[in-house]
Amino acid sequence: MSETTLQLGEAADEADWRALVEQGLKGASWARLVGKTADGIPLEPLYREPDIHTATDISGMPGAAPYVRGSGQSGWLVRQSFAHPDVERTNAEILADLQGGVGAIELVIDSEGKDGVAINSASDLDHALAGVILEAAPVSLGAASEQSAMLLRDKLKGVAVPGTAFNLDPLGTHLLTGADPTEAALAAFLFTAQTTRDLPGARYLRVDARIVHEAGASEAQEIAYALHSGITYLRGLETRALGIEDSARAIGFAVSVGPDALIEAAKLRALRLCWARVLEASGAGPEYRAAHIHAFTSRRMMTRYDAWTNILRVTSAAFAAAVGGADEITTYPLTDALGHPSAFARRVARNTQHVLAEECRLGHVADPAGGAWFVEKLTREIADRAWSLMQQLQTHAAPFDLLQTQVAEARDRRRAVIATRRETITGVTDFPLLDAALPDFEPTDRRLPAGNFAPIRWAAPFEALRAKAEVANPRVFFATLGTLPEFGPRTQWSRNLFASGGVASVGPEDAYASTDALIDAFRASKTRVAIIASNDTHYAEHAENAAQRLKAAGADWVLLAGKPGDRENALRTAGIDQFVFAGQNALTDLETLHAALGVSA
Repeated sequence: MSETTLQLGEAADEADWRALVEQGLKGASWARLVGKTADGIPLEPLYREPDIHTATDISGMPGAAPYVRGSGQSGWLVRQSFAHPDVERTNAEILADLQGGVGAIELVIDSEGKDGVAINSASDLDHALAGVILEAAPVSLGAASEQSAMLLRDKLKGVAVPGTAFNLDPLGTHLLTGADPTEAALAAFLFTAQTTRDLPGARYLRVDARIVHEAGASEAQEIAYALHSGITYLRGLETRALGIEDSARAIGFAVSVGPDALIEAAKLRALRLCWARVLEASGAGPEYRAAHIHAFTSRRMMTRYDAWTNILRVTSAAFAAAVGGADEITTYPLTDALGHPSAFARRVARNTQHVLAEECRLGHVADPAGGAWFVEKLTREIADRAWSLMQQLQTHAAPFDLLQTQVAEARDRRRAVIATRRETITGVTDFPLLDAALPDFEPTDRRLPAGNFAPIRWAAPFEALRAKAEVANPRVFFATLGTLPEFGPRTQWSRNLFASGGVASVGPEDAYASTDALIDAFRASKTRVAIIASNDTHYAEHAENAAQRLKAAGADWVLLAGKPGDRENALRTAGIDQFVFAGQNALTDLETLHAALGVSA
């Protein structure tokens, strides 16, 4: 037994652990175990207590400044989103969700009925909220305008309902539409100052960091934008003679949360840490420094294909939001990328939160991630990075131009990682099911902003290729060499790659008896494209001959699964047209294959 092998009961230190790990790496670099966040923050394989030696001083206690460990409330408020254009349908969905245990309403309003409920009058709002006891199920507005905010204010008639949120966001509107925010901001500040006297428990301004998240931003960029906008709103409210405590209560944060649970939990904790620091510098007392965070499950992570897998993504994101201490959580239905949800999809979305809160007991634990060295250290690292970016925005002549550049760079980096399949999307880039049935949904013509902060979905480039292929139903013949253990790994990898572009595979479940049998099977398949798949030993002996015979048998295009190495010229001369292997840009490979298969745009 090795000198570094630890026995049960032995005391161990980090040096012993590292020695064991280095044995397992077999000469590979230690860096192989170190990941990175979207901001480039290292994710080490091991964290120790010295990594957070100041954690006790910074984190505080749950419910106390700087609120890293949460606001101290028990659990979170389940606030689901309603955006169907038909007012009556929206009302039915609201009542069904409330009966199913939802505690609050996020009402997305669009006067034209394209991107939300078509509410244009007090009567429309009354119909949408018919049967709703607002004191028990408070309303917040999504995509709020001054008109919709005034309609909700008039409906409340001066009755303060805790949890009501008007959510005016002139800076967010500016990012999405490019409209000058000056007039809208002045109106929002005036509305807040006038109404807060009658409805002191409401929130009036929403800093919607979802906008930059859904455009591809990193964690620190989201927080930096949230801080910059929050500071701008504090200054604007000050001009209306609103005290810092009232101003702090008037502002809430909307944040998208993705499926990487611990990173996203650290992001929420970092936002609270930074916002408490802003309010401390603004003169707010400790009891007013908590950031009110409404967490929404990320929409950029959702997929159109294999939409059932979205249930897992939403569950992971909701778990992250709960662990991170969100005050309110909205879980989008599994069909969000397809269209309006069915009753079943809405039920799954809301019950996801109930299971996390009651069966997993997350609603009964304060700061579940608190004290975990990894989460504590990452919280501070994200906060430090976000604070630095916020300072850049605050001092820049054109802060949103700078933000646009930073977000575009983060988006392009992430897209490159996904395109090379170093980061996978289950059901789309990995393990795609070409014949999978879609869940029920109602098609929608929802408009998406087309500006510099237009929302994206990571799966969209692969889904576009797959949609193109559906019409032509293309197939590739697998010319496997050797036995199943020899050709199996590269065959399975290639089939996944092709399926991610909508290309089906034709080939044996077992080995061909001979090369003649392989060629006969190719002719019988009626395909025009073939891929040779095996290990390097068989390639050295048989790949060139197999390529020549496939071309002679009528193959228009021949691929080889694996790197060609120094034999590339010989293989191409023999008839190999394309090589596919891990690390290449899969989108480029699939576009080349589509062209060979005659798949048109």
